This record gives sequence, structure tokens and C-alpha cells, in this order.
Amino acid sequence: MIQIDALPAFSDNYIWLLQDTAKRRCAVVDPGDAGPVERWLSANPDWVLSDILITHHHNDHVGGVQRLKQLTDARVCGPANEHIPCRDLALDDGDPVTVLGVTFQVLAKGEF
Repeated sequence: MIQIDALPAFSDNYIWLLQDTAKRRCAVVDPGDAGPVERWLSANPDWVLSDILITHHHNDHVGGVQRLKQLTDARVCGPANEHIPCRDLALDDGDPVTVLGVTFQVLAKGEF
């Protein structure tokens, strides 16, 4: 089962933390600031950040990507048609992506 928590970022934003509690692996969505994720990982040293998911390129969504990639070597997934720092997997509308053992289908912005 995947647990979802919100890590506050900036004064008006959240970074979504997806957690596979059985395997102690996690993923984050739109880490505009690496700090909240770094603090969570430091407080939970037995957890591994496996994936960084980006919905679109805005600084409040991608600002922490390079730092987190450098610290954890997590896979970075994001839209194929946008400049996403350190992206490992470029995704288009309809593509499947598996994160923490769960397969999701990508819905491109404007498609839903």
C-alpha cells in the first residue's frame, strides 16, 4: 500500500511524498525545494528515495530536483516536451510509468 503525505514547501506549496511502507522506498512529486525532502530523509535514514516525479516545469516544482538527484540518484521522470533538470525518463500522454511497484498512466496537461 502507498501512503501519501504532504511536505510543506515555501509559504504556499506542498511536495507530495509517496511511501511504500513495506519496502521503505519513497518518491516525491514536484520538489520545488530540496530542503523539506532532505529533512524528511535525514529523519528517516532507512528510507530510499527512488523516484522524483515532475508534473511540469515551474521553479516551484523543479527547484530541488538537481540537489535531490545528486544526493540520492533517484530516477527523475517528467514531461517529454518540457525542460526538466536531470530527467531520466521523458513521458508523453498515455505513457505508463511504474513507481514504487504501482503503474500509472500519464495524463498530459490539458488532456483531462
